[in-house]
Amino acid sequence: MSAVSTTEIYAIIGAAAGLIVFIIAYWHYRSKKNKEREAIIHNIEGAEKIRETNPAEALDIYKEALDAMSQEKYPRLYARIKHDEGVCYYALSFVNNKEDNLKRAITAYEEALKIRTIEEFPVDYATTQNNLGNAYSILSQVRDKEEILRLAIKAYLEALIIRTSDKFPADYARTQNSLGIAYQSLSEVRDKEDKLTLAIRAYEEALVIRTEDESPADYATTQNNLGNAYVGLSQVRDKEANLDLAIEAYNEALKIRTVDRFPVDYAKTQNSLGIAYRNLSQVRDKEYNLNLAIEAYKEALKIRTIDKFPVDYAVTQNNLGAAFRNLSKVRDKEANIASAISAYDEALKIWTADRFPADYARTQNNLEIARRNLNLP
Repeated sequence: MSAVSTTEIYAIIGAAAGLIVFIIAYWHYRSKKNKEREAIIHNIEGAEKIRETNPAEALDIYKEALDAMSQEKYPRLYARIKHDEGVCYYALSFVNNKEDNLKRAITAYEEALKIRTIEEFPVDYATTQNNLGNAYSILSQVRDKEEILRLAIKAYLEALIIRTSDKFPADYARTQNSLGIAYQSLSEVRDKEDKLTLAIRAYEEALVIRTEDESPADYATTQNNLGNAYVGLSQVRDKEANLDLAIEAYNEALKIRTVDRFPVDYAKTQNSLGIAYRNLSQVRDKEYNLNLAIEAYKEALKIRTIDKFPVDYAVTQNNLGAAFRNLSKVRDKEANIASAISAYDEALKIWTADRFPADYARTQNNLEIARRNLNLP
């Protein structure tokens, strides 16, 4: 074996030194990058803690984070920030500038989805698609209802590719419930029977997961939505059967939505139950079902007071007036007409001609009919 020459020794030492320098430089680079990344994550987490209570301030933090980072260098963090911006704009849309903030939310979600693809980040993809659907659903209340609801439905269906009942049951149920609402809203524009059938199917899918025992509040919400869908479907076909199903769903919701635990939801479901009973009275057992309708409306009015919920108070009083007026055709004409007039007068305390012209005109017309029935001026 020949001895290693001095030149070779120097070469080995030089290579080793070069490797050490490279390792140190790389370690410094990685350390710097990790610190930079940790700082960005720290800012994101700080914004996420306050975004529910102060979305505007959270947006400022996200903007600072975006200004200090490269999208190419941190694509996943960039997508996370864009998604969170969408959440903030969505929340702000309920406070002011509804349409503008919803448009900003949609733009932010779409930016996030350029990175959160179904192939690379399936769970994040589903979350953002679900939230995109929510933003479109609310925007449909402002303009282009049919077109925008179709976009909402598309987004929810994309989310459900990942959010399956076996892998993500709670998310699956949440998205199915939202999908049902979108289909139900679309039924008001076109293909009523078809879209309500799809809504009912979505709600029933949600209820496979949202059971009374496991998630009672969500169970009640979806049962209430299911009741609304059946009421809508009863206007198209099988009136009696669908109203029976609606009443069954509302009563299921009321097992959870008690006056003590969920007073506002209790009143909402009682008002809807009253409508279902009143509609059913047109098919069978008129007096019996009108009495049940009146009872439900009175239950709703325990919560829907003129001071706390003036608009809801007017809605239910108007409904109560209609039930009393219909009951007057069966018995106690004078007493029931008088009760109808009293209810309409209560509604008109809120539905004034200047503030609610359409509601005022409709209720005023109902009041005049009731007065004529009693030969009152």
